[in-house]
Amino acid sequence: MKASCASAYRLVRQAVCALGLAGLAFSAGATDPEIMVHENDLAERGEVVATLHANYTFRGSKETGNTTWPSEKLTNLMAELATGLGPGWEAGLHLPIMRAGINSESSSAGRWGSSGVMLRIKHISEWESGLFLGFNAEYDVYAQRFAYDNRSIEFRGIVGIDTDDYRLTLNPALMWGIGSRVTDHAPSFTLSGKALYKCDAQWGIGAEVYSNWGAANNLLPGDGDRLAYLVAEWAPDDIQSLHFGIGRGFKNTPEREILKLVWSTHF
Repeated sequence: MKASCASAYRLVRQAVCALGLAGLAFSAGATDPEIMVHENDLAERGEVVATLHANYTFRGSKETGNTTWPSEKLTNLMAELATGLGPGWEAGLHLPIMRAGINSESSSAGRWGSSGVMLRIKHISEWESGLFLGFNAEYDVYAQRFAYDNRSIEFRGIVGIDTDDYRLTLNPALMWGIGSRVTDHAPSFTLSGKALYKCDAQWGIGAEVYSNWGAANNLLPGDGDRLAYLVAEWAPDDIQSLHFGIGRGFKNTPEREILKLVWSTHF
């Protein structure tokens, strides 16, 4: 018999706390509008998936970069549209906006602005054992309020296993800054992961971790930002789903306490 969701939640919470105290590196970057681990979900050919991403930093850094807005009380909203191109292939468009939470040299509290635009293509192969393997390739153009670099290319690996009781996923990723302001052309390496326990056909609970290991030619796993999340997912039917989580930043991570929500529907 499956353990209750309440028991599983307590185990997940204890695991997240232990990971944070152990000093492992978890990070989602500078309040990314898309805080998620890429898994084995894909739109069918001709199907359109509309997703709304939202996150709010309750407590964050009040420091600003050369042009970027501080993370304190920052709100991110992002519309995502994805469509299936064929078996195992999907393309997507991301349109994020952000709202400044405080007054600073680069921001005015309450002001809204675009974060940029992102284009991506995703591929997944799956096996009967539940194993899945693939990648997500992305081209991003940033507004200066979001990132000092103009543009970037990201290649994210996707590997995991999906069973009746649980789903485990890892995302190793490389990101190259290619804008005119880039001074270090070595890609940065990040590693994120997710463990989800399926309570029943509709509900799941788990944990996510995000790590920034620095430049690929000088990896420093213990020095990067780190974030850990407790997450829950609800899918009442095959059309829509809701994902929500609360995260804690460790060490020098700009986001100290952050709430996120992701809602998706198919049509």
